[in-house]
Parts: sequence; C-alpha cells; structure tokens
Amino acid sequence: MTTQVLVKLDPNGSKSGKEVRGPATLGEIVEGTCEQILDVFMTSEKGNFLARVWTCTPGVMKLTHYPFNEMATIIEGRIIVTDEDSGVVQEFGPGDGFAIRKGFRGTWRMPERVHKRFAAEIPSSES
Repeated sequence: MTTQVLVKLDPNGSKSGKEVRGPATLGEIVEGTCEQILDVFMTSEKGNFLARVWTCTPGVMKLTHYPFNEMATIIEGRIIVTDEDSGVVQEFGPGDGFAIRKGFRGTWRMPERVHKRFAAEIPSSES
C-alpha cells in the first residue's frame, strides 16, 4: 500500500473511504445529539499526527481532558468554547482558526451544525 504524501482536505468529504460516524467522542454530550462524521485524510506512520475534516450536529459537549493538540479552521457553523479554568468564552465561525492544547477542560457549544478542518498532534507519553 502506498502512503500519500500530499492530501487535499476536501470539506465535501473524504475520497479515501475512511469515515467514522456516530456520537462525538471528545467529551460528555450534555445537550443535543452531537452526531459526528469524521473524515480521515491522513494519519502519520506512527499514528501521532492526524489530518481530518469533522462535521457535528448541534449540541453541547463537556470536555474534561482534550485528547490532543489541535489546530483547526471552521468551514461552516459556530463553536462557542468556554475554558473551565479561566472562564474565558470565545466564539469561532466560518474562516476562524484556533489552536487548543491537549488537556483542555471546558465546554463546546454548537448552536448549529459545525464543519471544520483540523490537524492534530498526539503527544507521546514522554512529553
């Protein structure tokens, strides 16, 4: 099997057929359905880097320990993020980018369907 070295993150979906559907798994769903479609475009050979497109139905998730370092851009919809530790509330919409650290605690409120591109790095246990 050949590993792709350049992959377009098409917001209309993966051409690779690697798709995950079901309830969002980033945290506890406390409101709405948070049904996700996760298109996997690239995973590094060691599995510690991911490039994906994520779509999620409206709802609220409580995050107690974000699983990875992530940089994302919102394509469609809005996410209102509340940082539990600082109390800071930030809203992201189409074209907005953000970065979030592994271990983040807080809530993601999605008043409408969200569609985002993201890349994530899963730190090694030594980090």
